[in-house]
Amino acid sequence: MMSEQLHAPCGLNCGQCDMYLATTADDDELRQQIADKWSRLFAYPFKKEDINCDGCLSGGRLGIYCRELCEIKPCAQARGITDCANCPEYVCAKLQKNRDASAAFEH
Repeated sequence: MMSEQLHAPCGLNCGQCDMYLATTADDDELRQQIADKWSRLFAYPFKKEDINCDGCLSGGRLGIYCRELCEIKPCAQARGITDCANCPEYVCAKLQKNRDASAAFEH
């Protein structure tokens, strides 16, 4: 079972996220690779300094995407849930957009 702090509301296992892995490995080369890839994917100028995250619900550091660009976590918090699967609007347009982007990222 996934640790609660490594389970994002969207269903992402933060423990498998590139940003989380680069953070736990403290690997600047990997951070730069992720910044370059995510800049192409999200049309946002990520820098390696932006690639630091301890997990969505950890209460620790959040990467710039998770902190400023993600639409899912604020929505879940506003609804008082930690998992979108518990939302009456599941699967909503925000979550589907996130899933589509994640699928593109994996390729």
